[in-house]
Amino acid sequence: MKQLLALCLILAAFSLNAQTGSIEMSTGGFSFIPAFTSKEPNIIINASTNPKKRLTGSLMYMMRMKSMTPTTVALFTRYRFIDKKFKAIVGIHIPAFQMTEDYEVTSFFGRELTMSYPVNEKLTLGSFILNGNARNTDFKVTLVSGNTNYHHKKWNFLTQGYYLTVGDLTGVAETISYDINKHFQAKAFGNYTLTDGQVIATVGLKYNL
Repeated sequence: MKQLLALCLILAAFSLNAQTGSIEMSTGGFSFIPAFTSKEPNIIINASTNPKKRLTGSLMYMMRMKSMTPTTVALFTRYRFIDKKFKAIVGIHIPAFQMTEDYEVTSFFGRELTMSYPVNEKLTLGSFILNGNARNTDFKVTLVSGNTNYHHKKWNFLTQGYYLTVGDLTGVAETISYDINKHFQAKAFGNYTLTDGQVIATVGLKYNL
């Protein structure tokens, strides 16, 4: 319970100082590892300091709709060490907390590297590497992925191919979003794990503050 209270205080303090943010209602959750995306309906809240700065701080809070209990609280700090046409960003999860409906907390410390290069105004090529381990279990994971991001008018298509050390999994994932207006965005996500045939599909509505 003390851990939960501390997380709530961190969330409140960070949100008050955030400069960008969003609230999303989704039929599933969110995970940087596509194969770990929850199939349970969630409310996802994101807040961040000024994304135009080289050094940023971000927070993600995810809550189950059915029980209104927290799913994930994740704190990130990221630094853009290459900021030209080619961009490279290193990040640390300090840390990420996973919670059961009984408020049992598992913490995860992660390190990430994101790289991107715009081919033209519509198409961007990128890669994402995540390496981390849990602090109170023996869980360890490395994710290596390549992606393309295609943007046309109000549509955006993010296509990923990835390899995951947990279970020796390979998979592909697609995120499609449509800008309804300045604030609202409709989203659809699909993941197919080639190794075991697992399929995950979610849809959501996002409100950008």
